Amino acid sequence: MKRRDLLTGLAVSVLDCGCGQGVPAGPTGRAARYGKPVALPAPAIDGPVSLEQAIERRRSRRSFLPDPLPVAAIGQLLWAGQGITSADGKRTAPSAGALYPLELYVVTSTDVMHYLPQGHRAEIRPGTGVRPALQAAALGQAPVGAAPGIIVVAAVPARTQAKYGTRAGAFVELEAGHAAQNILLTAAARGLAAVPVGSFDQAQAAAALALPAGQTVLYLIPVGLAST
Repeated sequence: MKRRDLLTGLAVSVLDCGCGQGVPAGPTGRAARYGKPVALPAPAIDGPVSLEQAIERRRSRRSFLPDPLPVAAIGQLLWAGQGITSADGKRTAPSAGALYPLELYVVTSTDVMHYLPQGHRAEIRPGTGVRPALQAAALGQAPVGAAPGIIVVAAVPARTQAKYGTRAGAFVELEAGHAAQNILLTAAARGLAAVPVGSFDQAQAAAALALPAGQTVLYLIPVGLAST
């Protein structure tokens, strides 16, 4: 499938589809290049269950159906983690100094999506080798290889260090926790299976994703339709 077909079909199809041209799928030793940003479906601001019910239902679930995640579900999860919710640019997760060091990615069996909070958009590149490489970075953990989608919470610590210096590392990690919990609660509210994964080689994960210099991976969240 050509890139223009992928981008045209994104809003009405699923992300887990192929592309014919672009950046090599595996780690390249340099930052990956993405296609032109595309709009995601607008996030819903009312859900099927209450916040309290979502908190009660949240569990680490490691079994997934093989079906690809609908793009609306992917967009909802990304919005929950880092979506913009006010005219002055404030986001769904709190950030020290409103500096927003986090970057969210979604990895499927064929593609990598990078979330752009401004305009609730995403840029996409082919990435057939990324999911196996992430599983290897995560010590072979089965959910990372089995989930139809892996949300990657990455960060650019320098954004926070500019103001907070040596305290920045702790602030960035706290922020990643806020964003991850938003994602996990949204998954629970939408009946999706998800599990946070914190045991992985950060350098290996960054190389698998071909992240720009200065970005580090803090969390992997395999997610998909629940198998039970």
